[in-house]
Amino acid sequence: MIVSNLALAFGTLAETVELFLAIAMMLGGIYLTYAVQKWADRTGEAQPSSANVGKGGTVQHEERGMRG
Repeated sequence: MIVSNLALAFGTLAETVELFLAIAMMLGGIYLTYAVQKWADRTGEAQPSSANVGKGGTVQHEERGMRG
């Protein structure tokens, strides 16, 4: 029957397409994560609040403790 043969051919093709899409989505996710991290690092450089951890800004780090 023609339907049976088409079903077998489509099943094999579906596995190939599914594998290709899975690999493409994994690589796309890795690249997207890299791009977002790079953007976050670039936009977070000049934040004044980062002076407390010594990462730039003009405000000096102030030690907070009992001996002040």
